[in-house]
Amino acid sequence: MVKLKLSQYRKKFLKIFKREKKKISKATDVNKIHHIGSTAVPDLGGKGMIDIMIGIKSWRETKDIVKKLKKIGFRHVHRKKEGGRLFLSKHREPTPDNVHLHIVKKGSKTYKELLAFRDYLKKHKKEAKRYFELKFEWLKKAEGNRAKYTKLKENYIKEILNRVKIKYGNN
Repeated sequence: MVKLKLSQYRKKFLKIFKREKKKISKATDVNKIHHIGSTAVPDLGGKGMIDIMIGIKSWRETKDIVKKLKKIGFRHVHRKKEGGRLFLSKHREPTPDNVHLHIVKKGSKTYKELLAFRDYLKKHKKEAKRYFELKFEWLKKAEGNRAKYTKLKENYIKEILNRVKIKYGNN
């Protein structure tokens, strides 16, 4: 298991996203492609992995989309899971600059939450700074373990989403 590390925001994150978005769009004809996660928020540090979300109309589309994404270097990490998210990655290990691809149904709770969380942190710079500071506390408690670190962030993310007060439709 690779030990998790945090780093400062880098301007290259946006360039990597734009490059990957272009490749994904060209390969799949999908037009709802969003930069999400910490690398999508200027000045917010994190794991340094580029998280990209693709919005699809129907889960029936995924078989064909995944096949096309494999041709441009993505590998299928896991099937649709709780929260309605299919996950692909460029690299086996969680390396900096790795690209993680989340395939999510457009308009679903997960789709709305991922965008709302990102947008909230973009608009609230002090909160983004607080989140980055908290990440170091969680990383220390998790002793570098990715699964524990992710679990420790859950309550904070829920708190932010409650502030946003999104009204969700059905998944």
